[in-house]
Amino acid sequence: MKEITHDAQKFFDLRDFVLNVQSYEEAIAGFKWPRITKFNWALDYFDVMAENNKKPALIFADLDGKEETVSFDEMRKRSNQVANFLNDLGLEKGDRVMLMMDTSVEIFELILGIMKAGGAIIPASTLLSPVDISDRIKRGNVKFVIAHNKYTERVDQAGEVLFNLKGLVCVKLPEEQCFCESKENIPCWVDYNKEYHHYDTSFESSFITYSSDILFLFFTSGTTSKPKLVMHPHHYPVGHLTTMYWLGLQPDDVHYNISSPGWAKFIWSSFIAPWNAGCTTFTLKYDQFDPDSVLAAMEKYKITSLCAPLSVWKLFGSRDFSKYHFSLKKMVSAGEPVNPEISKMAKELTGIELREGYGQTETTAMVGTFPGMKTKPGSIGKVAPGYEVKILNAQLDEVERGKDGQICCAIYPVKPMGLLTAYEDAQRNKDIFKGGWYLTGDTAFMDKEGFVHFVGRVDDVFKSLDYRISPFEVESEIIENQAVLEVGVIPTVDKKDRIVPKAFIVLNQEYTPNRKMALEIFRYIRDHMAPYKRPRSIEFMEEFPKTISSKVMRKDLRSYDEELRREGKTGKYEFFESDFAKELNLRKRK
Repeated sequence: MKEITHDAQKFFDLRDFVLNVQSYEEAIAGFKWPRITKFNWALDYFDVMAENNKKPALIFADLDGKEETVSFDEMRKRSNQVANFLNDLGLEKGDRVMLMMDTSVEIFELILGIMKAGGAIIPASTLLSPVDISDRIKRGNVKFVIAHNKYTERVDQAGEVLFNLKGLVCVKLPEEQCFCESKENIPCWVDYNKEYHHYDTSFESSFITYSSDILFLFFTSGTTSKPKLVMHPHHYPVGHLTTMYWLGLQPDDVHYNISSPGWAKFIWSSFIAPWNAGCTTFTLKYDQFDPDSVLAAMEKYKITSLCAPLSVWKLFGSRDFSKYHFSLKKMVSAGEPVNPEISKMAKELTGIELREGYGQTETTAMVGTFPGMKTKPGSIGKVAPGYEVKILNAQLDEVERGKDGQICCAIYPVKPMGLLTAYEDAQRNKDIFKGGWYLTGDTAFMDKEGFVHFVGRVDDVFKSLDYRISPFEVESEIIENQAVLEVGVIPTVDKKDRIVPKAFIVLNQEYTPNRKMALEIFRYIRDHMAPYKRPRSIEFMEEFPKTISSKVMRKDLRSYDEELRREGKTGKYEFFESDFAKELNLRKRK
């Protein structure tokens, strides 16, 4: 049996405390970040936990009927083979490896193997264009690219940045061939499935991993600006003990996180947090999300814990849950704030409270509605153990309870272990680290009970007629209309040059964008919303501009609207409240 190192023991102790904590108050009182100097999560924690452990670490399934269950001990051995293979390929400590893969058994063993071999991991969305791939290879100083076979052609088109690579690795299906055209100064694609099985199932590290060494580099989704490159060190998995606590995971759970492998949330909730708890993680491969297939899989594989974003819950809402026999015990949502209507719907469908959580690519779970805590409509929860979070104004003074400010996390005297090391951009680091605080760029208020209420991105919140307008707040009220599938709110300028809200709306399939539909929505808005925050114009769209992580690009909506205003035009399906002066009785009502 592998011995537990002194630093790893500190992790095991804190993990066991979190797994056995009985209340939020106990967690807050007893949670203390350990001082860890030397730590490699894959070698010092996972291998110790996994050795001779026959319990399923991973259940993989796809919609074609393929399924594979891998035990913890088998995952340990496979990832050792990966580490030996990569070292033989030339990977050295600190080399950065970009993974462009679908969910699969291989991506789990690769992430572990890269950790063991000393590499730093850059997850990449499979939707990236050759230009995006080139940008990430260059900015991320990537030395190896590992990709599923169907994405290798796009990597090949990335251009001269490939000259700096040490290796290209192709992961394929049994019936596929890894094709490589020999090019000067560019490595040839190596067939992963053919090669790595030949390597030893034991692995001995030839170097020390310090907890401050870089482990993950994530590109943000870029809803308001160019994607940032976020760097996390090897103690980042320790930070995800707060995520494990928020999820409420226990060793006997089967946890399903609905997330794409190209993003930090996959590492959060499909990889680190479940294995921190020693429970089984489930992953389902599909080309297009189908609610009925996903629900059927949840029933078949006896999922006990579910983590799903707002967009998934919207799709679940139209399905008949009564025909399924679920094993669900706990449900959470993160990524986008959930409005009260969706939370209510989820409770009605499952009988289980949908708990919210808040974190960023730059953090672990830092605010949440934790197990056993009452859910408060409109709130994302309370501050996580190990974090000191305050709502501050522009001068970094704490605001009164109930007042808006920026969500800020203390980094002095103790910096949470889940918080980023830095961005790759020096100026951005100056912008986010100030006066002993990490500035999240998100606006919220904290009520008298300590519950945090999300308002929106600092860049998104605007003033209209001297009132503060939160796009999320307005969207949450409009989305309750049965005709509305998605809504995005931005500031625009009316005919009197006043800043007023505008709502972009995607309708459900059974509704048609026309004047009659616009009137119905304006009537709904006037009946359900305070006058100061009512959109004065709405525009129907077939779909929204979105990031490759499916978040609405409000900056693109703003640019589009500004262009319309400059040219004196209106959108094809744009309607103004003033168009319905008679029907809405605008002259008499204020």
